Amino acid sequence: MSNKEITSIQPDKFWVCPECDLLLNRCAIPDKHEAHCSRCGSTLISSKHHSIEWTLALAIAGLILFFPANLFPILTLKTLGLSQSETIFSSVKALYDSNLLMVAALVLMAAIIIPLMKILLMLYLSTCLLLHKPAPMLAWAMRSYQQLDSWGMLEIYMLGILVSIVKLIDVADVTPGVGLYSLTGLIIATLLSSTQLDPHRFWRRIEQLEKR
Repeated sequence: MSNKEITSIQPDKFWVCPECDLLLNRCAIPDKHEAHCSRCGSTLISSKHHSIEWTLALAIAGLILFFPANLFPILTLKTLGLSQSETIFSSVKALYDSNLLMVAALVLMAAIIIPLMKILLMLYLSTCLLLHKPAPMLAWAMRSYQQLDSWGMLEIYMLGILVSIVKLIDVADVTPGVGLYSLTGLIIATLLSSTQLDPHRFWRRIEQLEKR
């Protein structure tokens, strides 16, 4: 899409190029099209096909996987005739019991609370936008999701689990649990949801609904 096409529509609203700070007039971008900066050529907007449908499906999948990922054991350790199973919440409790309060709070927020909030916000947004249904606080929900998107650290938690497996596999029998497989699926669902999200399309639909 050329700069001439961009600047010919909606002159009162603008994009700012993230690379060179050029101010460009904003317009609607069709599915599977991109808008590029006329100065440096960087991508301003990349419109994703069926973004709302994909994010809704992934939010539902994430919500389904969230509960077994947190309620079922991630790992079961067996050594010297003893067996112990761990869940995400039990690891938070163990950190709390060890007086590592800040670490426990960080794990609780990044591995449990924030991922759940992101899933619920995306479920709310996608459902309302797909149904073209005006609803309260849509703009707030979108801003909150974008702010929380960089705070979820499930993949870092998974990396820690993998490191633990590598270190413990020589001294104990390590058996992956249902929670580990659910957590893997949850991470995939949340990552795909973030990549399939089309902020331009979401904000445009929100603006249309708020004008009703």
